[in-house]
Amino acid sequence: MVRERFTSRVTLNRPSRIDVAYSEGPFRYLENHWKFETQADGSCIIDFFVDFEFRSRVLQTLIGALFSEAVRRMVSAFEGRARQLYGARHPDGAAEAV
Repeated sequence: MVRERFTSRVTLNRPSRIDVAYSEGPFRYLENHWKFETQADGSCIIDFFVDFEFRSRVLQTLIGALFSEAVRRMVSAFEGRARQLYGARHPDGAAEAV
């Protein structure tokens, strides 16, 4: 029904951050980053942030909820891949191979 494209620049700042800078497209703004904070036990806390607003109220209404779902799917895919690579952790901190 609606097709939009956007361009962003993704920068990896090893080892602790990924920044996404919005270049052009249908957004008024798009802010996004991933921060990785290594813990003493070898685990990692990940801070994922995304905030956006479409230029058009019509697009915001039509696509806003779909875009939010796309972000949820992206995070879920990230978590799934992390579990494949590193295994799952129990609440007590013990690792479990997947």
